[in-house]
Amino acid sequence: MDDAAGDESPPNDEVELISDGESLLVVGHDRRSTEGFFRSLGLLEWARTFGAEQLTPLLRSSAGFVKTLSEAAAESALWLKITPDSADAIAEFGLTDTKVPGVSYAMAGQRGDIKSWIKVDSSTKAQLQNPALLSGLAGAMGQLAREQEAAQLRALLETIDHKLDQVLRGQRDEIIGDLSGIERELHAASRTREIEGRIDEVTWSKIDNASREIRQVQAKAVLKLTGIAEDLEAQTRVGELRARLNSVREEVRLWLSVIARCTTALHEHAILELEYVAATFPDQLDVRRVTLDTLRVEDREEVHSALSMLVDRLSAASDRANGHKVLHFRAVPEVFARVGEAREVARRVGEALGIEVQWVAADEIRWSAAARQPRQWRNGVTDGAAIGWEKSKPIVAPIAIGAATTLVVAAFKGSTGSSGSTET
Repeated sequence: MDDAAGDESPPNDEVELISDGESLLVVGHDRRSTEGFFRSLGLLEWARTFGAEQLTPLLRSSAGFVKTLSEAAAESALWLKITPDSADAIAEFGLTDTKVPGVSYAMAGQRGDIKSWIKVDSSTKAQLQNPALLSGLAGAMGQLAREQEAAQLRALLETIDHKLDQVLRGQRDEIIGDLSGIERELHAASRTREIEGRIDEVTWSKIDNASREIRQVQAKAVLKLTGIAEDLEAQTRVGELRARLNSVREEVRLWLSVIARCTTALHEHAILELEYVAATFPDQLDVRRVTLDTLRVEDREEVHSALSMLVDRLSAASDRANGHKVLHFRAVPEVFARVGEAREVARRVGEALGIEVQWVAADEIRWSAAARQPRQWRNGVTDGAAIGWEKSKPIVAPIAIGAATTLVVAAFKGSTGSSGSTET
């Protein structure tokens, strides 16, 4: 009995860490070890099972290792998409580069009563340091990342497309053109892979050039977003800005939905491409994986640039409206509402794409605070004069009288009817 009790010492756990820069795979002797590792970092709720079904297609070139690794992975492997927060937690384990391009590795363990995990040197016990295995694992990790992102985008598309009116759906369908046909071919190729277990040359020939056509559609949608941003910048008067913003949210929703569809299709194409290369040119798998990852980053940067420009112009529109609160006390809240709606659509799509767009939040100014700012009265006089010029004959005196009357009315109404907004 005493001997049995003595055997219940804290387990000597060890896990292996593999990263492709965007995600982390952790494999151990059992599921308890990998869960314990992620739990110690506060990341367990975001970890996802990485089973044999992810491994086998890309590990055919290293068949001698597949069975052992698949069994270990099926029991223990967990996968995590790296975020800025999780990257800080992982950095302490000092993953080092391997012979496989873009892949880093480390081993971590617990020793005796030490509760936290530390980096250890136990290379003799490592399962995953064989280059062929690391290559296949890196490809499988890239596939899983794309599958996860594609699933998020499909869920988001359902909500976006549902809200598009008939006119906007027509514009979308016109711009995407042959993308629907490409999506059908990709679906057919995926079904072929599921049924036959591989991608052969005949199947691949049907989708070989699909990525070029998808990117052409995506480029058009990015240009549309850029055009919206430039158009917003050109609206210098609050009335014009309010009118333009009435349609901006719907246009942003439309073109971001097109980008989301393109990104989803590119992910599906890349997943099939990696499996095709692994089956037909296994020695080229690493090069192709790195190439596809590079293209993915470039696509993301292109969309990030357009989204950042759009959000900057939306923020500028809010600031511009705030500077004209005295005269346009009714229009300014509408501008802020439309800006907030468009920005929320951009945020949701950017989040699904793994893009973090920064912006400075602006609060709508109270009328009472605006009335104490000299620039508000200068802007009010200018706006009032412009309104008077457009609505009456071009005579200086009536313009001045109209502007002054407008400001007096605004002062009376604004002091009694604009108390719901926050002061800056």
